[in-house]
Amino acid sequence: MLIKQADLEDGLKDIRIRGKLIADIAPRLEAEDDEQIIEAQGAALFPGLHDHHIHLNATAAALNSVSCGPPDISTDEQLADALHHAASQLSGKHPRKQSQKWVRGVGYYPFQGNDEHHMITRDWLDKNGPDCPVRIQHRSGRLWIFNTKGLDVLRNAGAILDDDVRHTGHIYDADASIHEALASDPQHLSDLINLLLSYGVTGVTEVTPRNAPEDFENYLTHSAPLKMSIMGRPTLCEVIDKSTDRVRVGHVKLHYHDHDLPALEALTQEVAQAHALGRGVASHCVTHGELMLTLAAIEAAGPSTKDRIEHAAIVTQDAMEWIKQLNIGVVTQPNFIVARAQAYQQDIGQDMHANLWRLGSFQKNDIPLAAGSDAPFGSFNPWHGIHAATHRPAMFDDGEALSPEDAVRLYTTEANDMRVQRHIKKGAVADLVLMHQNRRALFKNVAKATVSMTLIDGEIVYQS
Repeated sequence: MLIKQADLEDGLKDIRIRGKLIADIAPRLEAEDDEQIIEAQGAALFPGLHDHHIHLNATAAALNSVSCGPPDISTDEQLADALHHAASQLSGKHPRKQSQKWVRGVGYYPFQGNDEHHMITRDWLDKNGPDCPVRIQHRSGRLWIFNTKGLDVLRNAGAILDDDVRHTGHIYDADASIHEALASDPQHLSDLINLLLSYGVTGVTEVTPRNAPEDFENYLTHSAPLKMSIMGRPTLCEVIDKSTDRVRVGHVKLHYHDHDLPALEALTQEVAQAHALGRGVASHCVTHGELMLTLAAIEAAGPSTKDRIEHAAIVTQDAMEWIKQLNIGVVTQPNFIVARAQAYQQDIGQDMHANLWRLGSFQKNDIPLAAGSDAPFGSFNPWHGIHAATHRPAMFDDGEALSPEDAVRLYTTEANDMRVQRHIKKGAVADLVLMHQNRRALFKNVAKATVSMTLIDGEIVYQS
């Protein structure tokens, strides 16, 4: 394959691909006999994009879910209407079947502030929602809200529900019995994968904390042609010998919240055990407390350059200096500061605004940085994240915005080593994304970025 006149960082070039690799790059290359020609016509060509933080199964399920929060839904009345509409769509011409099907909602956020007393409950759903099982996920991912029929489905499937759950319908940090009752089929990923390919995404890091050997096997079977790094439980080491060039075992995921933080000694032991297995840790850190405990545990265990902080939603200057000292990386979500600006302004004190979802400060401190969507809790279109990294709301931007070039680089680092930036060069694997726009037009308006073609291992996997 010969890609003619693509816009690279150093100008217009021809790129020859043989097999899985880039064989040659030059200002002009002569076509060989029977060689497939792709006329780029000056369009930008990048290394394939990698989403460094996504929940793949949950995102696939979200494609068939109701949006229950801003910007689509902003009042209780709109939420009730959306749920009833979804139920009518499910039942179609057979309304009697409606009561047998779930209505699944995502992205819920209390419209008058993120406090417990502002949230809808089982009783609210029973009175205002459709007459079928309903479950709605808070946009944090931690909370599911069920109506009575939904709780009945869980109970019949063997889930353990306490009195508080039966009263409120609120289930925080669901246990294994809940997950088993709501298990999604990992075989139904094709629609999501096709969408990711259409955005130029050639690889993802699956970050669900409970990922185990059976999840690895499922992704190995059902995620082609997407490349994957799968983090999760320490037990993933049992299938590390099944890793391939396309799907491999990644980090040990640490996933704690302020209300259930472990003792420092226990967390230190988890970090040390991961290192002993040859794996880094990837630690969920949304709050200041979660971050500081994680940094203390990594320091006590002895840091590894494989270790990374997930989210880093709030990073004070002291924490920034500690991350730099430990020489670990950060995977963040640039899109949240834009998508949730109104809620942050409402719920986060102004004195913390400068510490929210920082970008430029990591770069200035030479801290390895990459980006992911955290889908389904954020948009899995990476160009939304790239645009957000360059156009932060004024109230949250104190030198944190990136240039378009640096924003793209958040998505072109190696999956398991964000210190390594992938480049289009001779001998590199031909995971590529060809845009419709040239670099100048694209960087002038990233929000309108559109992909012309995506290649994985030198094969066209998407073409518009």
